[in-house]
Amino acid sequence: QLHLEGNNLTGPLPSEFGMLQMMIGLHLDDNRLTSTIPVELRSMSSLVVLSLGNNALSGPIPTEISELHDLVELKLSGNVLDGSVPKEVCALGLKQLQVDINVQCSCCSQNN
Repeated sequence: QLHLEGNNLTGPLPSEFGMLQMMIGLHLDDNRLTSTIPVELRSMSSLVVLSLGNNALSGPIPTEISELHDLVELKLSGNVLDGSVPKEVCALGLKQLQVDINVQCSCCSQNN
């Protein structure tokens, strides 16, 4: 697992994280990451937790996240994402999915 929460990291989320295929947890909350969520993260095939909350990520949630079949937690709240949670991501049956209220989500409960 990689825990880099609260380290004031800036700039775009590197697409090279996608090369870390054996990583089970990527925790980058509480930084100042910008740009969009790279589709290359779909290559992190062992990922169980993807935690990107409280950054400045923008754009839609990539449908390619649905290729992370082992994913259990997806934390994206506290960003400026837009659109909706793709139905393919909902189909993963995540135990925890956190998005902001401006992101439409047909599979989110009131508590997320």
